[in-house]
Amino acid sequence: MSVFTSLSFIVLAMLIQGFLQSSPSIFAIFYHHNLSKTSKKKADDRSLSFILGVEIAISIIFLITYFIITFIPSENNFKNPIFLYTMSGIFFAEALFTFFFYFRLGKKYKKTTALYLPRHLTQKIIHLAEHSKNRTSTILLGAISILIELIFILPLIIISSVGILNLSPRFGFVFIIAYILITTLPLFTIRTFFYKGHNLASVQRSRAKNKLLFRLIISISYLSLAIITLTLGLGQLQ
Repeated sequence: MSVFTSLSFIVLAMLIQGFLQSSPSIFAIFYHHNLSKTSKKKADDRSLSFILGVEIAISIIFLITYFIITFIPSENNFKNPIFLYTMSGIFFAEALFTFFFYFRLGKKYKKTTALYLPRHLTQKIIHLAEHSKNRTSTILLGAISILIELIFILPLIIISSVGILNLSPRFGFVFIIAYILITTLPLFTIRTFFYKGHNLASVQRSRAKNKLLFRLIISISYLSLAIITLTLGLGQLQ
């Protein structure tokens, strides 16, 4: 596997996770309700706890995945056609799902950023976002916002771990930290929006306006990962 391919895995994975919308959506609702109940300074401080929860969740998932893959001989992952075909199939499926079903369909959802999640789960998460009052519950809310999209995130972390191991295992933690920081940038962007006086309605309008762009970036990036892993798998058979 070339350096370019390894970097492609990591960059595409960062790009996809950075554009996934569950954490930004929950964060925006959480920040809005905190602003209505407490001071701007307290709301801003609590927003950092939410982001910390997101970073902790990603860190734990990434470290566990990375260490597991570290102990697997390279011929059983990025040199194994079965592994590469499996990952390719997963990425193809993710590409199709995110393009057609990631955002809810229908006229009443046209101007919203409602996601594929079951309605009862969405209502529970919104309730948690509206009633998270202390640092512990806020950190847990941030972690939950990652866990509910684990089906999309875990394959990205697996392929990123493979790319890091092939690229430079000694600097694995540097890549992991960079991954975490870059994928949380959208949350810092929303935080800045609120801090500068924007409200939930304006944030949601902006997200709804860019919904097609988000969907295209996510699905095309998944498709790119699918093609790369499939090409690598076919190359191992030659």
